[in-house]
Amino acid sequence: MKKVLVKKCLLCFLITLILLQSGCGNKKNAPELYLDESIPETPITIFTQNEDVSNAIEDSCRQILNQDKNTNIVVYSDSASFYAEEGLSYRELLLKRLSSGTADDLYLIPAEDVLEFDEKGYIYDMSNLKCTENLSQDALIQSTYGEKIFSIPLSYTCFGFVWNVDMLKEYNLKVPTNLEEFLNVCETLKENGILPYGANKDFALTVPVMCAGLYDVYQSDHASQKLASLSDGTTKISSYIEKGFSFLQMMIDKGYLDPETALNTLPSREEEKNFFAEGNCAFICALYRGKAFEGYPFEIEMTPLPVLENGSICVVGADQRLAINPKSEHLDSAIAIVETLGKTKTLDSFAKNLGKISSSKNATAPDIPQSDSIIECVAGGDQIPNQDFRLHFNVWDTVRELSQQLCEGRSVEAVTKDYDSRQAEEIALYGK
Repeated sequence: MKKVLVKKCLLCFLITLILLQSGCGNKKNAPELYLDESIPETPITIFTQNEDVSNAIEDSCRQILNQDKNTNIVVYSDSASFYAEEGLSYRELLLKRLSSGTADDLYLIPAEDVLEFDEKGYIYDMSNLKCTENLSQDALIQSTYGEKIFSIPLSYTCFGFVWNVDMLKEYNLKVPTNLEEFLNVCETLKENGILPYGANKDFALTVPVMCAGLYDVYQSDHASQKLASLSDGTTKISSYIEKGFSFLQMMIDKGYLDPETALNTLPSREEEKNFFAEGNCAFICALYRGKAFEGYPFEIEMTPLPVLENGSICVVGADQRLAINPKSEHLDSAIAIVETLGKTKTLDSFAKNLGKISSSKNATAPDIPQSDSIIECVAGGDQIPNQDFRLHFNVWDTVRELSQQLCEGRSVEAVTKDYDSRQAEEIALYGK
């Protein structure tokens, strides 16, 4: 099922008045109307995750396209939510469509798929597009792989912890700001029969591992050198990520999270949010957006992860990355849409509509007091990107899979060794 987002047809009417002259006077015939089809429609298709994103794109495009009166671009959108019954994830559906030969002109590319999609020739290089100049430095870095700018992120976001502040107050606890305070909060709650962390099987496992394991890279004065050494394989990823897997194992061993519950909790259904809202745990991991602060019967606060001895850190990411299919039959029109959506004003408006942070140099964010600390953290820089394309191997997807295996009973040593092997294999494949 396709949904027409923008359809501004250019109609021109010619009224022909034929004056009939006769000796008795003049008579008027009814005007003749015809449709000027000299500017045919150019259909552009976009594949997105859900209808909310489609609607936001619609709002951004509606008043902008075809303003020069010389184009008649019609944008159609298909969202993965419509195909939910097929049982495939957005990523699986997208890959199926791109390989079908009848792929969409534009699509939202998941960060973890960039390496593979580039290898398959599904990415158009946007380096020469003017709109790339509007991106913030962090958003631009996270949109660049090798020499290619592979997408325009329509928004920017981060992952943090959402706390039940009322529950903490009940036990004379405050929202923690460092590792010592965090462990004290978790232990106090556990001793009182409360599950501290209500995790899901996806980002709720991935984010803590990345924060506890990779902060040494991104908050180092020598971050560039460390990234280069990891990227060419000189340094094994285990040198850092083992600390992250050990942190997750500690959470499991101490009963701060229930691995079985986590493995059976799907973020797509917001099951952990409902679990949290019912007072079954003290905090969850969430993606920053307006909806993350809605629907709770108690006071909440969203913070970066307090897993460092001297403070907190979070995972950030360019979000809703709009990519161009280089095999598009209407490549010029697809590029025109990206240039339109990549304007500073449009990016700011798009992020506002979705309740997220703008990927433009303005980096505007919704005024939500409960998120002041995490926004301050993001603005301070040196946070951990959900996928750093300066590395020639996958991070987010691999950490997620290995974290799930840890919850299933594999050892820290085993999953860490596995990651080293994957790092070497992917560098050999992608590190060209």
